[in-house]
Formats: sequence, structure tokens, C-alpha cells
Amino acid sequence: MQDLLNKIEAAAEARLTFSSTTAPAEKLARYKTFLKVESHRLKLLHRGGADGREICQARAAILDALLRHLWVTAKSNLSAEAQQEFPPLALVAIGGFGRAELNPHSDIDFMFLHTGQVVAGKPLPYLAKLTDGILYPLWDLGLKIGYSVRDLDDCVKVANTDMQSKTSLIESRLIAGDEKLFAKFQKTVVGKCVLGYEEKYIAARLEDQATRRSKHGNSACMQEPNIKNGCGGLRDFQNLLWMTFFKYRTRSLRELQDREFVSESERKQLEAAYEFLLRVRTELHYHTNRPQDVLGKNLQPAVALNLGYEDRSPSQRIEKFMRDLYVHMRNVYLITRTLEQRMALVSPAQTGRIARLRRLLPGGRPRKMPEPVDGFIFVDDEIRAASNRIFRDSPRRLMRVFLHAQQRRLTLNPDLAQLIRNQTSLINREFLNDEHVRETFLTILDRRGEVGHILRAMHEVNLLGKYIPEFGKLTCLVQHEFYHQYSADEHTLVCLEQLDRIWEAKEEPFKNYAPIFLGLERPGILYLALLLHDVGKAGEHERGQHAAAGASLALRAAKRLQLESGATATLEFLVENHLLMANISQRRDLDDPSVIRNFARQVGTPEKLNLLTLLTFADSQGTSDKLWNGFKDSLLWQLHARAMTLLTGGTEFRRAGEEQQESLRQEVRQLADDRLAESELDAHFSALPARYFQIHLPKEILDDVSLVHRFFLQQAAEDERPLVPVVGWQNDPDRGYSLVKICTWDRAGLFGNIAGCFSAAGLNILGAQIFTRSDGIVIDKFFVNDARTGTPAAREAREKFDEVIGRVLTGGSVDLHALIVRQAAALRPTYSAYFGERLGTQIRFDNDASDDRTLIEIETEDRLGLLYIISQTFAELRLDISAARIVTERGAAIDSFYLSDVLGKKITVPEQLEQIAHRLHTAIGGLETVV
Repeated sequence: MQDLLNKIEAAAEARLTFSSTTAPAEKLARYKTFLKVESHRLKLLHRGGADGREICQARAAILDALLRHLWVTAKSNLSAEAQQEFPPLALVAIGGFGRAELNPHSDIDFMFLHTGQVVAGKPLPYLAKLTDGILYPLWDLGLKIGYSVRDLDDCVKVANTDMQSKTSLIESRLIAGDEKLFAKFQKTVVGKCVLGYEEKYIAARLEDQATRRSKHGNSACMQEPNIKNGCGGLRDFQNLLWMTFFKYRTRSLRELQDREFVSESERKQLEAAYEFLLRVRTELHYHTNRPQDVLGKNLQPAVALNLGYEDRSPSQRIEKFMRDLYVHMRNVYLITRTLEQRMALVSPAQTGRIARLRRLLPGGRPRKMPEPVDGFIFVDDEIRAASNRIFRDSPRRLMRVFLHAQQRRLTLNPDLAQLIRNQTSLINREFLNDEHVRETFLTILDRRGEVGHILRAMHEVNLLGKYIPEFGKLTCLVQHEFYHQYSADEHTLVCLEQLDRIWEAKEEPFKNYAPIFLGLERPGILYLALLLHDVGKAGEHERGQHAAAGASLALRAAKRLQLESGATATLEFLVENHLLMANISQRRDLDDPSVIRNFARQVGTPEKLNLLTLLTFADSQGTSDKLWNGFKDSLLWQLHARAMTLLTGGTEFRRAGEEQQESLRQEVRQLADDRLAESELDAHFSALPARYFQIHLPKEILDDVSLVHRFFLQQAAEDERPLVPVVGWQNDPDRGYSLVKICTWDRAGLFGNIAGCFSAAGLNILGAQIFTRSDGIVIDKFFVNDARTGTPAAREAREKFDEVIGRVLTGGSVDLHALIVRQAAALRPTYSAYFGERLGTQIRFDNDASDDRTLIEIETEDRLGLLYIISQTFAELRLDISAARIVTERGAAIDSFYLSDVLGKKITVPEQLEQIAHRLHTAIGGLETVV
């Protein structure tokens, strides 16, 4: 490192030493050359694998050399007399520049420190000439600088009114100027801004840290981590040193180790992580040529490659790189959090603090510690070890300590957590096969509502993955699916915590699941299934087949845990089918009796249905809190209710098939008023397929008949505009959507035109039911929400849709594409792809999902006019859409359509299926040029 710094100094001396006759333009050119050459040298060293901290320090050294020469040049331009009378002035680096840690595009912050050189808000000549001589060249060079002009009183004032300013000043470093003034400044800052402000500063730092971590997901393993401000990022490391400086006046981890606050192992892990994170941030800056802190999914392959991860496969390259990154960020997050507790930076529980203060008061006596229980001391809401030998004396305590914590609602003392972390070597074959340990673990899983945080605590001390090695292989594992926001292990832990939230929940939607959660006889099986549901991702498996692989691993875990056969079968079923309920509820027509029958047959028992419902909800919540909504929740409950009816022998769902249609018609007749003629009811009941009556209640049928009645009245009143539809709106705030009913004459391309009108009005389609009467009357039902807010359609959107669809369906002059484009700029989510990667279009046909229709599933990038072009393609192929499920998640479209041919039959001819797939691929592939 010293050789590099010497080279920078030598280069500065050679290039930046000017004679008195050197022209300003030549000086500027040589400044630019110096920066360009030295910056390029650093980039080559970085790409060659140089230490991240060294590159940052070298970048700071380049700016130091430039600023010192600017200082000398500006001062030399003063007269000889002025130079003799030059007042005490100093150029001081602050913030990251003060730490001598600059990434390529980091802010360059410094301060002109003076004594009485500003009068009435204006600098005196000495200071003015000096600042101008430094600032103007820096601006001409295009550098991003932040500067201030302060005397000692100014520094004290700003430091004591703003925490960030105080932090930047305690990291200050003299670049050029009066050393005595700088020393006085440092002493003043400590004496007037640090002494007496320790508790206030640390409290503010902790509050800022909690807010920052919450903003960035409260996890060190996010799919797109923020290298600077995320959990386990650079700021966590820096924050620790700032707070320890205030409390203990230490400046480095080495000093903390000397004072036995940090072990040598912890120090080395933190230093290695910090160096790695600085390298990653430097590469982000180089690759994007701007300040960049978020390691976006699209940047990961290039960043990995430039950091030396050279696998030809982008996914393998990313997996190795991101796993290393997650390991380092996790170490920073866990170790800094532990150290904050160990060094009493975080206030303990109030009772514990009062007790400690009482011992410090005059006359206070040391409190007698409680007697140890099982080798542990329970005090101040913590568990402590009675001695450092407790686990060597009885390794079983490694598991029992977590049961104690769970039963007494205590946390592990940081020293105890470190002791466990250091003794996980005791988890050997004998420990894994120990019956007592096994029963303790299963007891922990059976305490519903109190499991997630305990398993997280186990994982944080590296015990959980060693005891359940199937789960251990998920640690810091990258999940490539677009909808996941966490690494695999973090996702699993979040799922467990989401399941805990159901216990005694008071808020929606969690409280709705509480009754079936409370009714479980074996909650431990559900917790174990959640713990293992994604373990198949850690091994080799075909795309989309990790559930089957996970089921095999779950059987291995069940055998080791000696679960009885019934519990083992349930565990295997839940792991193998953990995606089943989400897929069916969101991608299948729940109004199709065959869908419900097949699902109920696959589930088998009411107990499994309840377990699978809870697992599906917790898994969805743990995947991403932004992707679950009231509509998906209602679909899950709809599937649960209808399957439960079949599983318990009820007949409600099969009502239309078991009762005469005439009886149903009579109920509708009783609800109807005199405005509806008998002939209208007869026509409605004779003109629709049996499936319609199987899924509609009398009140819903009456609403549809009334809609048709309005349409015919409109036909009589407006015979010159027979194609104008009748539209009915019904908002459902609890489920977060609007139900839209449209009645009009059937015609080719109708579904696509309606879909386009919804997009033009800024509305997302969540699902659709499509029915056509034999007399050509269409009754289409769409579930939609506002694309911006995810809430039911507002009045403005409803009016926009009504106006556009009226013009489109009557042949008016409407540029539907232009209207969609206008909305899409602000509304359309973008698929978060790796650089150079596209989400390929996948098309699947299923002729077993329905008795009389073909199911087609399309998964592709969501893009402008997608649903419109798909439905138009179906129309061109003369295929009838009877139902649709429309799902958009993080820019990926996962849409399902139920189709029949012109004769109302399934599409079974292989050549025809091939033609459909080919036409869809062509239409979707050319969409961006079409629209």
C-alpha cells in the first residue's frame, strides 16, 4: 500500500509543480491528466484484484495530492507580504474523505477551517483568494464536491444541531494548512461535541440505524442489496466504530480487540467483510460510471465477472458471487448487532437498566444473582451461561437453551450467543441422533406463535443448519425466481415468522387464518414443513421441480427425527405440494367443478387442506410482502371453502347439479320485481350453459338478468347505436378490487378490446369470467384494481373506462394503442432481469384441468399490450375464452386461459396445439415492435 501512495505522491510532484509563468489553462490540463492517469491506474489495480480498502485509500490520496497542490498554488499567488501575514487556515477532509475511504464516485467533502476570517457573512481577502483558488479548478475538473467554511464556533454549533454533521467532523483529517489550528479543532470537537453527548448521540445513531435497516428490508440477504445502507452494509460497520468512539474513544477494531470487546475471529470477519463490500461498491461505481449503491439484479452478472467470478454460466457466476456477498453482509449484520449489545450500546430492558443504575448509586449494593438453572442464569430478560464449560459438560444444553428462551421469553446474552457459535463443533453424529435433543427440538416446534424467532436465533449462532443440514444448505443461497426478495434461508425464516403472526392476530388478513391455526392438533408438523419447504432448491433439480426434490429430503429429516408414519406422510405431502394451492387458486378457474374435485381428491383430508392453506399463506407472505393482495387472499379462501365442502361431504358447491334448474329459477323469480318479464327469465335460463348455474347464487343471477334487461331497453331507445355496452361497477374494498360486469353483443376480438380499454384507463385485470348466451348476448365479469394503488377503481378510472369502451365497441375513432402507451409509461412494472437476460415465454397446455375446456398457461415478461395481443391472437384463431386468470408479479405475467374451439370443444389435436403455441410466440415476440 505504501508503494502505491508513494507513486501517487511522486506523480503529483512531477505533474503538478508549476513555475510562476505557467498559464492557468495549462495548469488545468495537467490537473486533468493527473486525475485521468492515476484514476486509470487504480481501475487496473482494482480489476486485477487489489484490496478494496487500499483502492479507496488510494483514491483519497489522489484527491489529497491534488488539493495540497491547489493549496500551495493558491497561496503562492499571494504577495510575499501576504504570505508572511497569512492567518491560521486549514483545509480539512471530512466524512468518507476524512476516513480516507473514497469509492470512484464518492462525494468529496472538505472544510475551510479559519479563525475570524469571515466578517458579516463575507470572507476576508486571504480566505477568499484561497477558496477561489481551490474551488474554481475543482469545478472546472467536473468533480462532485461538498465544501463548507467554518470557524471553531461554527463547527460546535453545527455538530450539536445535526448528528450527521457531528459524525463527519469526528472523522476529519488535515489535508493542508495550520496543524495547530487543526489540533485545536479536534480537541474542541471532543470537548464540546462529544463529552456529555454520548448517550444522546448513540440513541440518535441507533434510531437512524433502525429506520435505515427497516427501509432496506431488515435482512442482510436481499435479492437486490444496498451495499452502503442495507443491513450488513458498509454503514453498519461504520456505525459501530462511530458509537464506540463516543463511548470508549476507540478508533478501530484492533483497539476494540485490545480491550476485549471483540474477539480476534470477529475482528477478522468484520475486516474481511468490509474490504469485500468496498470492492463491490467500487466495481458498481466503475461499471455504471456513477455513484451506485444498489446491486440491482441486472448488474450482478457483470459485477461478478469483473470481480473475478468467471463461470461461463451467468446464473452460476451470480450464485457464487451473491453467496459470498450474503455471507459477508450477514457477518457484518450479526456481529455488529451482537457487539452493540455486548458493549452496552443498546439499552437493555428497563428493569435491567434500573437495577444496574441502583448498584452504582451511593449505598447501592451488588444484587445477588439468581441460582443457576440447568447451567444457565435467567436475569434482566436474558439467559446467561453460569460457566464457559456448560456445553462441553452437557452438549444437550445447546438445544435446551433455546427451549428455555422460548418458554421464558428471554433473549440470549451476547456472550452466550458467541459461546454457542464457538462450540457448534459439539453437534456431531451422536448429537444428531440423541433422543433427548430430538424431543427438545420437536417441543420447540409445537409451541405455536413462538417458533419463528427461536429458529432465527438458532440460525444466527449457526446451530439450526447443523442440526437440520437440509436447511443448512439454504444458507445465503441465491433464489433466481423473480418474485423472491430474500435468500433462501432468510425467506424460510420470514415464512416462519409470518406463521407466528397468525397466533392471536388482530389485523387483516392474518386474523382470518387464526381459527384454523388454533384448530390444528399438530402445529409442529406445519412449522417443520415450512422449515423444509424449499430445501430442494439447494440440490440438483429440473426447473420448477424443487418441491419434489424437497419432499425426498424432508423424508430423510423425518427419519432422523423419528416422526411416526402419519406425521411423515403429512410432512412429505406439504413439502411436495407447497406450491399447489397458490397455483390453483391464482391460475385455475375456481368456478369449474372439475378443478375443485381434482384438487380435493389430491389433498384428501380436511386436516391437510387446513395445513396447506396456512402454509400457502405464510409462504406467500414470506416471499414478498408487496405481492399479496386482497384478491389473492379471496381466491385462496374460495378454494379452501369449496374444497372443504367436498371433503366434509357437503353439497353446497354441487347445488346446481343436484337440484332442478326450475327450482333455482323460482328463487330468482321471487327476488325479481315486476319490471322483469317471465320471458326474460326463461330466455336467460335456457340460453346459458349448466356451468353458469353451478357457480351463481340466485341474487347474482338476478343481477345478470337485470343487466341484460337494461341492455335491451337501451337497444329499443338507441336503435342507431346497438353496440353500446351496459357496464355495471361494484367496489369491494375489503378484497381490494372492483367487480365490473359488461353486457353487449358478442363479436370477434371482444375480450381483447375490453382488456385494452381497462389498460387505457389505468386498471389491472386480476381475473375474468366470460359467458355468452345462445342468443349472442355476452355477460363478461372482470375483477380489476387501480394499477397505481392496488385499490378498487376510483371514479375517474371508471368514467375513463366507460367512455373509452363505449367508443371502441361502437366503432368510433379510438387509438387504443396510444391510450395504453400513455398509461404504461407510469404504470407498467418492468421485469427485473439480469443484464442480457430475458424471461423466456413459456406456453403450456393442459387438457386434464377441465372436463370440457383446454387450459393454456402463458408465462412471459409483462409488457405493453400483452393481454390485448394474446386475446387478439385467440380471436384470429377462432378460439373462445370462457375464463381467465391474470397475474402480474414484479413485471412477469403469469396468465391462464380456458379455451374451446368454434364447436365448444376441447382442443386436442397436436397440430392445432402446435399452431396455437407458434402464433402466440410470434405475437408476443413481436409485441414491442407492433405496439
